[in-house]
This record gives sequence, structure tokens and C-alpha cells, in this order.
Amino acid sequence: MARDLQSVPATVLLTSALVESLTSDVKRHGHDRERGGILLGFRRGPHLHINEATFPMRDDVGTMFAFRRSSIGHKEIALRRWRQSNRTIDWVGEWHSHPEETPSPSSVDIRSWKEITRSRAAPMAFVIIGWKRGWLGLCVPNRDNPIRYKEVERSEAGFAFHPA
Repeated sequence: MARDLQSVPATVLLTSALVESLTSDVKRHGHDRERGGILLGFRRGPHLHINEATFPMRDDVGTMFAFRRSSIGHKEIALRRWRQSNRTIDWVGEWHSHPEETPSPSSVDIRSWKEITRSRAAPMAFVIIGWKRGWLGLCVPNRDNPIRYKEVERSEAGFAFHPA
């Protein structure tokens, strides 16, 4: 299947600090319910550079099989960071956990991601954290399924992913 790589970010970068904070949160709190939040970072030409995340808030609901994010607190943080950064830090995606070793997106996840991507009219990254592994994909407006990304490089600074 041919891809229109013009509309797909070439690289998604996750900082080490971000990955550590997400995995630590899930290890501490995510054994019996899903957790999640939004991802914040930079749109740098053909790349996404993700370095911040929000974490579950009072109005969010996490169960064994779902995480429902309330827009209230997360949206306020995203807007504050956007203003503080002189409009350079953007809402670039979402994350949530699955209480399993190796996660993959459910049909509910994909439906939700398509709605978010359509409303944002920009590529959006989606991360699922499992007990042992994670999953990273990207949704592009007007595309039915997320594009799976795979890790291609790791350093002290972070992790680089390309389309699988």
C-alpha cells in the first residue's frame, strides 16, 4: 500500500524524561485501570517532538478497559503552555495505558483518535503504555487507520520513531 509521505511526519521524537514519567506513572498507578492524558510538543517541519504530557485529573475516568479524558483541566494546561511558549508548544497527541504486557489499539481507541485528528486537522500521535512495551501510532486527517511507528534510535536524550 503506497503512503502519501508528504502528510505523514517523518520522525516522532519522545524525550527520555517524558517516557520515564509516563512509564513511572503507569507502574505506580495503572495496575487495575487505564490512565492517560494529552501529549504536548513541537511541530518541527516534517517531525513531531514530544516532550510533555498531562496526567489523569479529577474529572477523568479510568477503568480496567477504558480511559475517558475530561477536556477541562487538560485543555487549560495545553492552552497555558501554548501561550507561555509563544505559540510553539502544541497539543500533538494523547496517551493512555492498557493493563497488559504488549498493548495495541482497540476499535474504540481508533474511533476516538480519528475524531480527535479530524477536529484538529493535523497529524496527531497516540501512545499506549503497557507493562513491558509501548505502542506508538500516528493518525492523519482523512485516513482510516493509524500509521504504526517503530523505534529506530535511542539515546540519553530520547527515542526516535519512523513509520513501520
